[in-house]
Amino acid sequence: MTADNDTMENLQSYLKKEILKDAQRLKNKYPPISEKVNGISKSLRIKNIYKLNGNLNNFIFIKTKNYIKNPRYRYFLAILLATQSSDLLVSLAKEFSKENELKLIQFSLHPQHFRVGLFSLKEMHNKNNFSEVINLLKEFRIIYRK
Repeated sequence: MTADNDTMENLQSYLKKEILKDAQRLKNKYPPISEKVNGISKSLRIKNIYKLNGNLNNFIFIKTKNYIKNPRYRYFLAILLATQSSDLLVSLAKEFSKENELKLIQFSLHPQHFRVGLFSLKEMHNKNNFSEVINLLKEFRIIYRK
């Protein structure tokens, strides 16, 4: 239990110092992200969304409040696959996302506009696999856009 807390604290400090220092926080009200757990739909309330800059351009970072007590927050790194999502685009991206344990969501960064984008998400558990996740999401975007 304490090892999990240590890795989460290390991840939080790494995110604050390295990743989110140049990021732009998007200030809107966002709907929760839902996921199925044992056939039951659970919702993750969005705490913050950051648009990353620099060499992480086109990435967004999502901090959600967990539906269970421990860990309190969950962190996701996402990349925009398509600015206008459709069922066809989701079906094309589904196979690669299942192979690499990525999540696909249809989400609007600007809720006042009615354009829903297609994002690929990967949950961050520790800081050691951060560069692997970035490379995987970049590869997915390149493959998807061909």
